[in-house]
Amino acid sequence: MWEIFKEPNKRSKYVKKIVQMLNDSETLYYIHMAADRRNRYDREAMTNIFFFKTKMLIVTIILITTLNKLGLPDIIRWYDNGGKFPIKSAFLVGLSLVIIIIHILKVDDYCINNLVYNNDMNKKKKKTNEFINTIKKDPKNISYAFIRSTVKETFSKVIESLERMNFEMCQKYMITEFYDELQSQCKRYSFENIGRIIEEPELIEAEPVGIIHHHDSYKDVVWFVIKYNAKDYVVDETDGEILFGSNKVKTFVQYWKFQKAEENTWLLSDVIAKGESDIKKCFNIIEEF
Repeated sequence: MWEIFKEPNKRSKYVKKIVQMLNDSETLYYIHMAADRRNRYDREAMTNIFFFKTKMLIVTIILITTLNKLGLPDIIRWYDNGGKFPIKSAFLVGLSLVIIIIHILKVDDYCINNLVYNNDMNKKKKKTNEFINTIKKDPKNISYAFIRSTVKETFSKVIESLERMNFEMCQKYMITEFYDELQSQCKRYSFENIGRIIEEPELIEAEPVGIIHHHDSYKDVVWFVIKYNAKDYVVDETDGEILFGSNKVKTFVQYWKFQKAEENTWLLSDVIAKGESDIKKCFNIIEEF
């Protein structure tokens, strides 16, 4: 919800002052404390990433060495002696250079991370949807039949509240603690003559990716992945200068936590931006009896 404030417009003459005000804010301290609890380093995950990166580096070095060994001698001989240009050898050497450039620019990391993320998310969506379709057949779980409509309605209200920087209209859609937290954050990001603009919001995806189901109580929790497009930016209302964000359409991915408050009521209780949580460990199917 507040991701755009992490990308200040460096050209703005007001940004430094605003950022300084944010850094001096007492609220910022508590928000960072909450973020730190979510972003604790997972030693096991870090170890796995280290070994994976090491393997990738070894494979890349071997591949580059092999390609050059197969192609470079022919190119050197052609350079020294002339004759017909070795197209195949040049292709192999060129391929090795492309691999080096890709690795330097971290494009391989980006592609691999996206593939792994999409694969994990698709598995979680499928399993969670299957589980929900099973339990909602029970009359006491009738609330699952309209959870999607609740999520979409909550999304539209939250987007409207973000633009107004006031969540009063969302109070009935959220648990009290989360509502109070969002209202305090609105105060933190509210400055004189500064307005937030959200244009062309379009909900692309709202799919369940994790669930905690209680058989004997109404304390169920469902995590949804929320993906949407929007122009989201903050402007100085005196001259229209963009201070944060961009007036171009961007894609946002977040995880929204919905908690069953009463028999047929779902309330938003948390929102996490993509990258703030390990989806393998946080979004699972849990049954409690």
